Amino acid sequence: MRKVSAKAATKFETKQIARIRKWSARRPGFLARTTGRLTAPIVWTVRRIVPEEAVRKALHGNIVVARRWARERATLRSLGAASFAELGGVELLQVDRAVRKVQRRAVWLAATVGVVSGFFGIFGLPIGIALMLNLALRTIHRVGLCYGYADAAEAERLFVYYALSLAGNRTPEEKSVSLDALRELQPALAAADDDAIDHERRQHAHGIAHHDFSREITKQMVTVRILTAIPGIGAVVGLIVDTQYMSSVGWAARHAYQVRWLRERGRWPD
Repeated sequence: MRKVSAKAATKFETKQIARIRKWSARRPGFLARTTGRLTAPIVWTVRRIVPEEAVRKALHGNIVVARRWARERATLRSLGAASFAELGGVELLQVDRAVRKVQRRAVWLAATVGVVSGFFGIFGLPIGIALMLNLALRTIHRVGLCYGYADAAEAERLFVYYALSLAGNRTPEEKSVSLDALRELQPALAAADDDAIDHERRQHAHGIAHHDFSREITKQMVTVRILTAIPGIGAVVGLIVDTQYMSSVGWAARHAYQVRWLRERGRWPD
């Protein structure tokens, strides 16, 4: 792994802290807000029809598959490390290139899924949604691997759910809820003790994941369904919608794990 100076590492951390604060304070654009208002009744209906338990099982099943698909050895090779234990002493700057590569690859895969599912219109939506969920969870897990977090404990799974809830068009207030939950989860992560995860915290994580993911997917379904009725438009819409969402997943994962990494080392300015 390439060496970096202490000055360069500190400068990079300062830059990332500023970027994370700017991201957490950023509000959705006009188009995203308008789409949110128009689809709010449909989202509310879908969340009442689809039970939270069904979403929880879908998330759990997909995260198991995503972990197996995460290519841990390939991640270590890209970082020039023999084991994840070696990543405990690296700096953020040293893993940035690998993280950016993971994010770019995820966006390209999302583009492929979006074009194919959009081309088939409403008939391709179920498969497209399932693939997007699995790709999102895999991307978050791979980003975590780059920062040295390879544990498969329940606390790590809840961390992934919270990171997923940060993706999409989130308001600063909504991001604050998930970021606060991540901060409260950190002692359990540090202890690597599933017994530290009480029922209330577990339900909170599942509730946030159910609320935010179902809302975001419903927005995509409505947007794609309306526009795929126009011949030749579906593939383009699928491409735009899915790449934008996966890009937001990548940034949410990067920032969530960076905050965690900095807090563990006492470098995050709480």
